[in-house]
Amino acid sequence: MGTSYQIEETYRVQNIKVDVLKFSLPLSYFNDDYSGQEISVFATLCQKFDPEVTDLLPKVPKVVTFIQGGPGYPCSPPATNIPYTNIFIDRGYQVLYMDQRGTGLSTPINSTSFPQLIPKTSESEVNYVVKQLHYILNFTGASIVEDLERIREILLKTRKWSISGQSFGGFCSFIYLSKYPNSIKESFITGGVPPINHGPDDVYRSTYKRAKERNIHYYSKYPQDVTKVNTILTYLSTNKTSLPDGGNLSVERFQQMGLNFGQHGGTDKIHSLVQYFYNDLKMFGAPSFNTLTSVLNSLHFDTNVIYALFQESIYCDGNNPQVKTSNWSADRLRYLPENTSFVFQEGREEPTFFTTEMVYKSMYNDYVELRPFKGLAFALHLNTQWPKLYDIETLRTLTFEKVPIVGAVYVHDLYVDFDLSRKVLEDTFGGRNFRAFMTSEFFHGGYLKDPQRVMGTLFKLLESEVD
Repeated sequence: MGTSYQIEETYRVQNIKVDVLKFSLPLSYFNDDYSGQEISVFATLCQKFDPEVTDLLPKVPKVVTFIQGGPGYPCSPPATNIPYTNIFIDRGYQVLYMDQRGTGLSTPINSTSFPQLIPKTSESEVNYVVKQLHYILNFTGASIVEDLERIREILLKTRKWSISGQSFGGFCSFIYLSKYPNSIKESFITGGVPPINHGPDDVYRSTYKRAKERNIHYYSKYPQDVTKVNTILTYLSTNKTSLPDGGNLSVERFQQMGLNFGQHGGTDKIHSLVQYFYNDLKMFGAPSFNTLTSVLNSLHFDTNVIYALFQESIYCDGNNPQVKTSNWSADRLRYLPENTSFVFQEGREEPTFFTTEMVYKSMYNDYVELRPFKGLAFALHLNTQWPKLYDIETLRTLTFEKVPIVGAVYVHDLYVDFDLSRKVLEDTFGGRNFRAFMTSEFFHGGYLKDPQRVMGTLFKLLESEVD
């Protein structure tokens, strides 16, 4: 088992000292077929700059590790999230940002790297997909948690650390709390209560409901866009349109821009794209290069392959025998009678809805970087063997005195459903131990929009309940 690390580089950003650490960790924690194989996992350690200090950590460290959302997204560079980092540094913490395996610097998975990580030999295409499947299953939340625990042991030995999980990072936090509660001093959760005991279909029924709400808001704010969007979709349905990178701009891909609804300013961003696209069609009969580039840059599936591959499988828990496969949940539920507004029909006068955080089969034709992963995607959606994630009995034993858990739960969260979050908190904790800041002030990214308000409130909840 790998236990080594090295400091790749050290630099300063404003008042923060930054050390980039490279760890050699096991490729697999659960499959003996990969015994002895290692991957590189990178983490960035941020702490208050002091020219007199040369050690990596203080003698009495106070480390909090940020667990990134996604799945499949790396941590942002330190210079881009200084206000959030300083929330902790000002309270005496050192902040560790780990690029989760398969992302960022940590043995990234993309169309260039994957054939090198999993070379095709003489096996058939079917057997090669099986080989890819077995490999990619080493990159789930269960393995991410094992990486975190190994890094804690390497850096801190027997000392505990704090964890702060955003979105999918909150899901990983609950896995961590389930498996290694004695390693955790305290847990912060922002927009990341996992839907424990709820499978993909439960999640996407809720997601479609939230998507309807955001579409209704959008078309109420911009009623002129009903005609504009339908005009654009009619054009795309009858004209093969390529994006600057060679991807297809299909009807479904255009609708997928609704993923931006869950971000602050996302509604206005989509309106601007619609306005430019419609104007191009009226003036020139086709979208311009600039407009197509804006559409291309509005989504990030091409640059975050794991986000597409694992979007539904993060809701598959080996502890939940009722859920065996994801089986393209969002794709299937789209065609339910109550979701007809999400299916474009030429000649429609009613609004055609944008989709949100959903993955569809067509994406593996439309997105250039996803095309090589099409066979693997279908295999993942049919896979029935998933690691065990959440231990409800263990979670129920975690009193506030043992491991305090505080979290921000957003009423208008498009990506992690508020109602499901409340139900899980009640079913899992029964109102005990998880002290929640429930608010309608922010969307999913509130921790970055106003870190003083969100994280400051969570620190207050660490000290006492709201009376």
